[in-house]
Amino acid sequence: KPPVLNLIISIIMSIPEKSLFDKFKEMEQNQAIRNKDNVYSKDFEAKKLDKDSSEYGRPKPGTLTEQRAKKAAAHVHREMLTLCEVLEDYGKKDKEGEPTRITFGRLFTIYVNISDKVVGTLLRARKHKMVDFEGEMLFQKRDDHVVITLLLEGTELKEAIRAHAAANPKD
Repeated sequence: KPPVLNLIISIIMSIPEKSLFDKFKEMEQNQAIRNKDNVYSKDFEAKKLDKDSSEYGRPKPGTLTEQRAKKAAAHVHREMLTLCEVLEDYGKKDKEGEPTRITFGRLFTIYVNISDKVVGTLLRARKHKMVDFEGEMLFQKRDDHVVITLLLEGTELKEAIRAHAAANPKD
């Protein structure tokens, strides 16, 4: 017999029969528990979640899906901050103390060179109270005259950018 096989046999023989059986039983139980979370297992049991639950519509903690979701959220947040920076740089104030404003047509022309997601980023930024504009959706040409108002500017914007950079060093 090869020496490796002799070693394996001696290890197995040194383990009392009962503990070996217990070990296999424990492994089987652990596998059954894991199978309850595996969607492709015959033992899968779907959890019923309440819509008010913090788990509802969220990936399981610690999964790759959760990591990808966090990375995507950080990317979207960075795009919103970039949009606010562009608004602050290229927009105009009518009077001192008033918020910065820019028309959608001008912003579209400038920002489309940075990202092709101008409208989606604007909608998301409005949801987060960074900008404001009239209407539900903006379309190129039709809504070129619509005024977009920057709500987050100056020190607030710089602080939001710093906080984002600190929370997402790889971004």
